[in-house]
Amino acid sequence: MPSATPATFVRSASGTLVVVVIALGVMTFRAVSDGNKELEASDRAFDRGDLATAVLHARRAATSYAPGAPHTSVALQRLRAVAVGSEAAGDKETARLAWGAVRAAALETRHVIIPYGAELREANERLERLASTPRPTTPMTRTEALPPGPSAWASALLASGFALALAGLFYAAARGLTREGRLVWPKLGYGVGAFLAGALLWAIAVYRA
Repeated sequence: MPSATPATFVRSASGTLVVVVIALGVMTFRAVSDGNKELEASDRAFDRGDLATAVLHARRAATSYAPGAPHTSVALQRLRAVAVGSEAAGDKETARLAWGAVRAAALETRHVIIPYGAELREANERLERLASTPRPTTPMTRTEALPPGPSAWASALLASGFALALAGLFYAAARGLTREGRLVWPKLGYGVGAFLAGALLWAIAVYRA
């Protein structure tokens, strides 16, 4: 059985990397789409005055997790705002529900690390303190309870970064290697450069989201 040549290895590695990137992109798109729909449902429930349902949908948005997707952090911010506002208004039951949702979402999105460790610690502390003397009642406005959702430019930058990275991988795999197995360094460089540029756009969107 003939041994694998460097060209065969490069083609196999490129194909595998393309498949991995496509799979991650599909998973991210699904998580972002579902998360944004849940945030919209949370908005509508809050406008109806149904805080319990608003909290439920915000929790679902927070647990529709993908690394770098901005809707997860926005959903946790909304849950925290509802919890803090409810505490300030003397509504301990809703505050307990919202802090519990923050805690659950932070636990459900953990993997190798806990992305929202600070939120988890705060939720634990607040839940323990809810039995203390209620704070002075103050009205909770919609702006305080529901911070704005993910910016359109951040979502567009995530999508653009993914598309550019994927295009770079395809170009490197298709044009950076001849049928005879010879590497075409300039074209391979273009493909790798496009991939790195896409990854950079993705990182910028994550950092600024």
